[in-house]
Amino acid sequence: MSQDIKTISISDNGFPARLREIPIPPQKISVCGKLPTEGNFLGIVGTRRCTAYGEEIVRKIVAGLVPHNFIIVSGLAVGIDTIAHKAALENNIPTIAVLGSGLSPNVLYPKQNVRLANEIASRGGAVISEHEFETIATTWSFPQRNRIISGLSSAVLVVEAPQKSGALNTAKFALDQNRDVCAVPGSIFAPNSTGSNKLIKQGAHLIESAEDILRLYNIEIDEAQNATLFDDISPEEKNILSVLTEPMDVDMLIRKSKIPTSSAHAIIGLMEIRGIIKRIGSDYIKM
Repeated sequence: MSQDIKTISISDNGFPARLREIPIPPQKISVCGKLPTEGNFLGIVGTRRCTAYGEEIVRKIVAGLVPHNFIIVSGLAVGIDTIAHKAALENNIPTIAVLGSGLSPNVLYPKQNVRLANEIASRGGAVISEHEFETIATTWSFPQRNRIISGLSSAVLVVEAPQKSGALNTAKFALDQNRDVCAVPGSIFAPNSTGSNKLIKQGAHLIESAEDILRLYNIEIDEAQNATLFDDISPEEKNILSVLTEPMDVDMLIRKSKIPTSSAHAIIGLMEIRGIIKRIGSDYIKM
């Protein structure tokens, strides 16, 4: 990470215009890689202790953004941040990692993501920091860097955030910066979804798919293509999809759909085989 690092001052032409607008902007940023300047910037943040559900929904949403010139912004932390960066790389989408430390490999945090940081920088994205090269991450530097994640983004998507989470701190910055705040709903019994569900109750955009993100960015969706995907589903399958508004196990799905147990298992199994729904752990989600 020591090579090809440049420093951009707030007064320079290359300084991100959106970042210059925010309250208390960084006076300079150090950049390793190529900092994208055009496109639809989406921040994705969430808990470090994510579940298989959180990982799957991030991968699904990011993959659905491929044709639409998106740039994924996150914080390189373990958990949802790492998954967001990796999903972007897997789909050849540029991604920006905002650090709470300096860019030196000796201090880059977390240490296990040094290789990921190098891959981000070498594949059309950037790793950036407002700190000096050898600055060690501290408890205050992570909340501080969150304002840059939201500042670079047009909207921030929160995936799996407990009641006390740095992701909620990023969402607060986004509101203060007049950015859209979005959240993925989760089970009311899941501690990881307490914070994200609360955001939705407070008015955050509810996000279940990439299509929801595209609508938020006023990007036209090929509804005909989406309709064709499910134009041959049965009334029972439509019923199951209508009640599957959050991850739920088979027993709850049967109760909510009111389909007789004797036939529900076969219908659910067939929907899973056809790729209409997917099982993650003990719960099902819509595809």
